[in-house]
Amino acid sequence: MKAKNKFIIVSIILTFGIVSFSSIGEVMIDTNETTTLSKTETFAFSSNGTTTKGKIFLPASYETNKNLPAIYLIDFTEQHFKLATDEFERVIDGVKQIQGFDALVVSLENIPDIDAEPETFLGQYEVFKNMASYVDSKYTNNSSRTFIGKGSESGIVLMALFLENPETSVFDNFIVTDPSPKYASAIINLIEKDNFPKNKLNKKLHFSFSTSNDRAKCTKLINLIKEAQYQWLQFESIEYTNSDYENTYPISYAAGIKYIFNK
Repeated sequence: MKAKNKFIIVSIILTFGIVSFSSIGEVMIDTNETTTLSKTETFAFSSNGTTTKGKIFLPASYETNKNLPAIYLIDFTEQHFKLATDEFERVIDGVKQIQGFDALVVSLENIPDIDAEPETFLGQYEVFKNMASYVDSKYTNNSSRTFIGKGSESGIVLMALFLENPETSVFDNFIVTDPSPKYASAIINLIEKDNFPKNKLNKKLHFSFSTSNDRAKCTKLINLIKEAQYQWLQFESIEYTNSDYENTYPISYAAGIKYIFNK
């Protein structure tokens, strides 16, 4: 009888031992599973003979999908307002707000101390043109490129829309928030004189401004674009009547991204 009891006890111990070892094995397998995470990495590219550093946000899906559109943020220091150091993150947030959508977000590694003015447009634009060429060759198979910015930098974005050569154009989509009065005046002048390259194709523009901007000038610019009825341009504008310059861009960036990508 005792021998039988011992056999039963040994059997129970062995049984629980096997279950216990099986459980440990399952835990170890779960622990060793790797999760793909989003990341931001830096890179160097050449622009007009100068080595320039950029940074790029790669979503988790990039591990298996290299066919992602790229959004290029132009971000310089503020000359008349408090410096915003989170624009790159706010663009990423705007992308993440769209369920099932991913994009690369690209900018210069640091925020240059530059006062963007119409007279210096070409040199500043060419930096991003060369950056886009590098990103195309190293990071993405997708030809969709969006140019985004606020303040004086958004003036560069808007001027790129009108002044890019149709045969060598870089950007398809443009998100403009609170352009400076100098740039607004320069674009108004281009439109009124019809002084920019023609034969453009399939461009989209999201334009917005806040209570801090020159409402009369922004409204005039919006009306000129609407009245021109450019066949090559899809256009949306928003006036943020309850938000100033320093608080509008997180909202307007997200709204612009949703409009550009039809979300």
